Amino acid sequence: MFEERRLHPIALIKEIIVSVRQSIIPIIVGVFSLFRAATDQGWLPIWSYPLIILFLIILILAPALIKYATFRYTLEEDGLRVRYGLIFRKNIYIPYERIQTIQQKQWFFFMPFNVTQILIETAGGSGKPEADLSAVPVQVAKELKDLRDGKKAVQESEQLSAVAETDIHKNPLDVEAPDPDELPDKTVTLRTKELILMAVTSSGVFGGLIIVLAFSSQFQDLLPKDWLESQFEQIWKMGLIIVTILVVVLLLILWGISIVATLFKYFQFKLMKYEHQLVVEKGLLQRNRTTLNFSRIQGLVIIESPLRQWLGLVGIKAITAGSSGDDEHSGDILIIPIMKKTAAYALLQELLPDYHFDMTAIERAPKTSLRHFLQLYLGWTLVLCLIPAILFFPLGLAALLLLLLVLWKAVLSYRATGFMISERTILLQARPLFSKTTHLVRKERVQSFQVHRSIWMRRSKTCHVNMALKSGNGSARPFVRYLNEEQAQSLYEWYRPQKRK
Repeated sequence: MFEERRLHPIALIKEIIVSVRQSIIPIIVGVFSLFRAATDQGWLPIWSYPLIILFLIILILAPALIKYATFRYTLEEDGLRVRYGLIFRKNIYIPYERIQTIQQKQWFFFMPFNVTQILIETAGGSGKPEADLSAVPVQVAKELKDLRDGKKAVQESEQLSAVAETDIHKNPLDVEAPDPDELPDKTVTLRTKELILMAVTSSGVFGGLIIVLAFSSQFQDLLPKDWLESQFEQIWKMGLIIVTILVVVLLLILWGISIVATLFKYFQFKLMKYEHQLVVEKGLLQRNRTTLNFSRIQGLVIIESPLRQWLGLVGIKAITAGSSGDDEHSGDILIIPIMKKTAAYALLQELLPDYHFDMTAIERAPKTSLRHFLQLYLGWTLVLCLIPAILFFPLGLAALLLLLLVLWKAVLSYRATGFMISERTILLQARPLFSKTTHLVRKERVQSFQVHRSIWMRRSKTCHVNMALKSGNGSARPFVRYLNEEQAQSLYEWYRPQKRK
C-alpha cells in the first residue's frame, strides 16, 4: 500500500562529499606516515603503492555507496519509516505527530533537479536529526507537512471532544513553516556592501590561523628534521623585516579566505517575518532555510566586536529552545548578521515588540567596580609576565606588553557592564571575552536567577548576577559582574515572584 522510495541519484554525490570531508584529513596523515615508514625501511615494494591508493579510495567511497544503495524511506499512514545499512542495519520510525521540525537544505547542484535535503527532528532528539533524507524531490517536504498537520488536526479534534468545555489552544511550538505562497509581513535583506563589510570585519581569520597551526603541528613530525632545520635557518637569515612581511602575507591570505567563505555563507541573506515565525534564508553553494517560531525564542543577543563597535555596527542572534536538526541551527541563530546599531534596535522592536528595552536607560556598574576588574585581570597576568621577564632578561621584558592588553581588556569590561529592567524584560550587558554582548530576555523565559559573591567581595559590598535560560539542548548563562548590593537586590526582586495580597 505504501511504496518504498529511494533517494535521488544526486544524493550519491552529496554523500561522497560528506564522506571525503569527514575522512580526508586522517587518511592523508596516515598515508604520509605509511609512505615515509615504507621509504625509510624499504619493506614496501613500489608496485604496491597504486593498490594502497585504490584501497584508500574505496575506503572513502564505501560508506557513501552503501548508504545510497540501501537507503529506503516510506511515507506511511501514521508515520515516516527510514531504513538503511548493510552490516549494521538501522530501521527508524517517526510518528507524524511527534515531528517537531522539518528543515530544508538545498545545495547549488540540487537546484537543477528540483530536489532538497530534509532534516526531521522530534522533541526528544539529542541535537541531531532523527532522520536525514539527503536528496528527495521538493514535493516530499510538502507531503510530510500535510501528513503531519493532518495527524495533529485529528489529535486536536480528539482532545476537543474529550474536554469540550476546556479551551484548548494549539501548542505554539507546533507552528509549522509558512506556506511558500504566503507573503511575509516584513522582509529584511543584506545588501552587497553590507555583506562585504560583514566579511571584512569578521574574526574568521583567527579561526583560519588556528587551523593552519593545527595542520602544521600534525605534519611537523612527518617531515624530515634536517629539512625543517634548514628551512628555519633560511628564514632566520632573511631577517626580522622579511619574516614580518611573510607573516603579514599569511594573515592577508587567511583574511581573504575568511571573506570569501563569509560571502558564500551569507549570500543573498533574507530575514522574513510571518504571523507566528521568522524565516532566515542564506547561502550560495548550499541554500539554507530556517524557520524560527516565536515560541522557541528564549532571548536575544546583541554582539559587538571591538572593530564593529568602533564602526557602530552590531549583529543579533536569537537564543532558541531545542535544536533544528544540526549545530548551525541549534541554540543561537543569527537573525541580523550586521546592521547599524540604531537601525538594528528599531528593527528589533518592530520584529519582536514584546521585548521592551531602552538602551539610554542602562544602569552602569559603580565606579568602584573598576578596581575589582583590574584586580581580576591584572593579578594573574602579572605573575605570568614576570616569569619570562626574569628568566629571559632583557628580551623577556617584552612579555610585559601583555599587561597593557590586559589593562585595556579590564577597562573595556568595566565600561561594558550594565543592566536594565522593564516590567517583563531584562537586559544584561557584559564583555566575556573580546566582543561586547547584550542579552535581552523575557521574564518568563528565565530558568533560574542567581546573586552571589565571594568572601573577598563582602567587604566591598559587590555582587555577581547571572541567570540561566534554555539554549539548544543546553543552557545559556548571561551575567554581570561587580554590581553593588542595591543594584543586585533590585534585579533579584524583579525576578522573584511577588506575593499575592
